[in-house]
Amino acid sequence: MRKTNVFTTPETRAAAWLGILLAALVTTALGVAGGLSPAARPWLVALWLVALAAIGAVCVGWLRRIRRSLAALAAQLHQAELGQSDYPLSLNDEGAFSALHNDLYRYARESQAAKAALTRDRAQLSTAIQDIAHQLRTPIATQANLIELLGTAPNPATQAELTLQNRRLQSLVEQLILMARVDTHTLSQNREAVALDDLLRHSLDVLLPLIADAALEVVWQVPTGITVSVNPRLMQEAFINLLKNAAEHAPAESRLVIAAAQTPLATTVTIQNFGAALPEAELPHLFERFYRGSQSAPNSLGVGLAIAHGIVAAASGRLTLANTHPGVRATVTLFR
Repeated sequence: MRKTNVFTTPETRAAAWLGILLAALVTTALGVAGGLSPAARPWLVALWLVALAAIGAVCVGWLRRIRRSLAALAAQLHQAELGQSDYPLSLNDEGAFSALHNDLYRYARESQAAKAALTRDRAQLSTAIQDIAHQLRTPIATQANLIELLGTAPNPATQAELTLQNRRLQSLVEQLILMARVDTHTLSQNREAVALDDLLRHSLDVLLPLIADAALEVVWQVPTGITVSVNPRLMQEAFINLLKNAAEHAPAESRLVIAAAQTPLATTVTIQNFGAALPEAELPHLFERFYRGSQSAPNSLGVGLAIAHGIVAAASGRLTLANTHPGVRATVTLFR
């Protein structure tokens, strides 16, 4: 902190002038006493000197303490600018300056956390944009080649493939945009109370053709009367991804068990198939975006589980996957 005269700063000027005023009052009082009692003047002079020394010592000590406290505040602010929010406990004396140190420390930590979150979100958004561009190249290139093959005499097989690629491209764009929103924590937090039974049935309806093709038996264990407070559209997207993942990895003519339960603390939804167990080495990576495990379908984007995980987390819930021998169980826990 730059050294300044005690009379140049408002914080110390008042204390300095208070010392001068006290010295003037003591001098005046002892001067009047000396005039009234000449015989006591030597003792009054000695008392005057002692009083001036005491006033000076108290004022100088007070001024130095104020200056040290201000210097400590300035140093703490400087450290905060450098990303260091240290707060020595020796400064905590329960005084006014201690309260200022506590406030500065809290604001510095909050600012650092917000800055770190912003930096992380920007990095995730940048990576998500690059991933989106990379994932879009293949279907766009395929469409371009198919369009060239159409020529002036369209081929029905080529047109069907072009339509398929167009649908895949549309689905890819929607999934990647949702993935970017998950990564940047910009999912809608608008919630409403919905019946869990209806939410799961609507999610399952989308996958009925897939379930019918595999001849899966759906075991429904979802009681009526359970309600959850969620964003219905987003949570349905999460359940669709989980049901699709379970159905795709279920053996033909096997079972798909969908169950739910509610306690005073949480609502739990489980989706279980009876297929092959997941490799233990892959379990920690299943919720990473664009991660494709050894059992992934050829056309899998590797974002379904990541999207479901992000949606459930945004709803203050938890999503886990575990082997059940046989099969795999996905568990969604929505805390009340």
